[in-house]
Amino acid sequence: MKVSFDFDGTIVEKPMQELAKKFLKLGAEVFICTSRDTKMQGGLKFSNDDVFQLADFLGIKRKNIIFTSFEDKYKFVKDFDMHFDDCDEEIFLINEYPNTKCIGFLYQHNYNNPIF
Repeated sequence: MKVSFDFDGTIVEKPMQELAKKFLKLGAEVFICTSRDTKMQGGLKFSNDDVFQLADFLGIKRKNIIFTSFEDKYKFVKDFDMHFDDCDEEIFLINEYPNTKCIGFLYQHNYNNPIF
């Protein structure tokens, strides 16, 4: 099983980290698929150290980190089984793309994790 998580707004949240750990424990291949870029933008180089540090902390292989450079994620996860993201547009595209087996799940902190 191949499962991916968006980084910003998704796997940075504790409940999603716990879910990723469960998938890893079950033997799934876990990926981080982020819209971030690894190149310079506007003359500035952005650090992705936080992505690598969290991946190392969770036990996600660095080779399983996908930087889409702001391209739609369905192009990268179409052969995966599941993708979790906080962007409803990304989830819509994943679930509507006709040539994908991936199922997209929308993660929204305030709705998926109500505070009582």
